Amino acid sequence: MPLILIAALLVSCSQNFTQTHKMYKKAPVQGESIGFVELGSAFMLTRADWFAEKLNLQNDSVYNQLETFSDSIIYSELSKTGAYSVVSGKERNSFSRETLKMDKTIFIKTALPEQGVEVSNNNGTVPDYLFILHEYTIGGDLDAENFYDYNKANLEMTQKKKFKNLSIIATFTLWDNKRQIPLRSGVVSSQTPVKEDFNINVFSEATKRVVAECLKKL
Repeated sequence: MPLILIAALLVSCSQNFTQTHKMYKKAPVQGESIGFVELGSAFMLTRADWFAEKLNLQNDSVYNQLETFSDSIIYSELSKTGAYSVVSGKERNSFSRETLKMDKTIFIKTALPEQGVEVSNNNGTVPDYLFILHEYTIGGDLDAENFYDYNKANLEMTQKKKFKNLSIIATFTLWDNKRQIPLRSGVVSSQTPVKEDFNINVFSEATKRVVAECLKKL
């Protein structure tokens, strides 16, 4: 979808970095189906060595293991709220990559299905909507504005040896799979204090919090 068309279709924006299409009325209701597009190339892990050490994972597998684990937690949390199904991350390879303006200086990179294409879930059925995470970034003491505000795009972000918070930053779109329009897009984040007893359960709870933040914006 051309950027200029997206800009024309999306008509409202607020300071909390949420874009809403003029045809968006409300979040999907009971009986409407939603496909969760697995993270795939959306998953980004910074300081992988730190996570490997803290979670007792091999350096060469920490990325894949945490991506798979994140997918499972996200899907589990979403499924508590509606009729969700899984759409393989491989589908993302066919999506069109564009840049979406959220605010005067806030831009996010999106990955959205082509116009006229209904995306099927892993069972071959076509959900009414898709929940797409465009970028899902995990690290320490990260600030969403440093990623998506072009005024700060050239600032160098240092990799700290120690950090105070586990940060997860996500950009998402609720996509109308029947009409092929982006109903609502947003930027969310969660910050979880890092303590000595950091483990996979803490990582899981942080993941759940960022899902909850996404759902609040739908």
